[in-house]
Amino acid sequence: MPTGRIKYYNFDKGFGFIAQDSSDADVFLHSSAIKQPEYEELRVGQRVKYSIIEGEKGLVAQNVEVLLTPTERRWLRQGKAIIPRGYAGFPGQGQFISDEAVAPSNYDANASKPIRNRRNHDTSVAPLGPTAKPPRTQRPSATNFNNSAAPAQEMQDSSSKQLSFGDLYILKQINFETSMFFALYNHVQLPATVLEMTLSSLTLNSNRSEQQIAKTDVKYCYKDVDAERVQASVDIDDTVKAQQLTQLTPDVQAPEIDTEAIQHARKNGTSIEVTLREGEFFRGIIDWISPYEIKLVLENGAKVVIFRHAMYSFAIG
Repeated sequence: MPTGRIKYYNFDKGFGFIAQDSSDADVFLHSSAIKQPEYEELRVGQRVKYSIIEGEKGLVAQNVEVLLTPTERRWLRQGKAIIPRGYAGFPGQGQFISDEAVAPSNYDANASKPIRNRRNHDTSVAPLGPTAKPPRTQRPSATNFNNSAAPAQEMQDSSSKQLSFGDLYILKQINFETSMFFALYNHVQLPATVLEMTLSSLTLNSNRSEQQIAKTDVKYCYKDVDAERVQASVDIDDTVKAQQLTQLTPDVQAPEIDTEAIQHARKNGTSIEVTLREGEFFRGIIDWISPYEIKLVLENGAKVVIFRHAMYSFAIG
């Protein structure tokens, strides 16, 4: 049977179109053709397989089967929708929406119940070796976060119940069981897939061993497909490294940055440099920013998600 992805779907009217993997011709889809009546909602990008007939106005899909991941099948058995109807839970209306937006409808960013994927895989990826380039001195016009610690406070406004870009990014990696690297303190590069996420922790499967780590232990993360390019992009600021800073404790607020300046840099495609507490720094264009993370597209095209609690300073331009 041919396969494709949902290109458009109107839940209220019960129809949409499939973009085929093997052809540029779109296929009309009516809800009555879906073989899983319990699957109440389709999302754009959802993979499907189907048969095709020739209708009066073009190709029409029949016997449509939604290709669910193990996580989605579990959510479906539990009566959970994969994407909420009319979902508007993205932070900052009108901001750039990246392709990382995949999330379950019942997830509450304040809830302690985790999102979980119990399927174990062998993420047999070799750890990264030493990556430092020649030392570099501290740069001017950077905002220093070293003394900005303050008691942590959860977001109190209505946006606290919405999924941030960082939540969506991690949930997508759970959904697709993506092989990744997590950079921890003491320059540990941990190859793993994400099994579970809560507000404060991640449960990882690394070489078939399950372990839970606090988000404050993570400096940055990236997909294994970007490993070589991320490795090549890491530089070291010896001035910061010499301070031997450790991770912030859970009761300390993540460093604040000038959000307006960062959003302006993202909008204009201006490069920023981010220095971390152990001295690593990256230079790139901002893909998205959340209350807890910044995603950068590095100069060589690799993508890295930097946790803001691991930041020491940043400079624009």
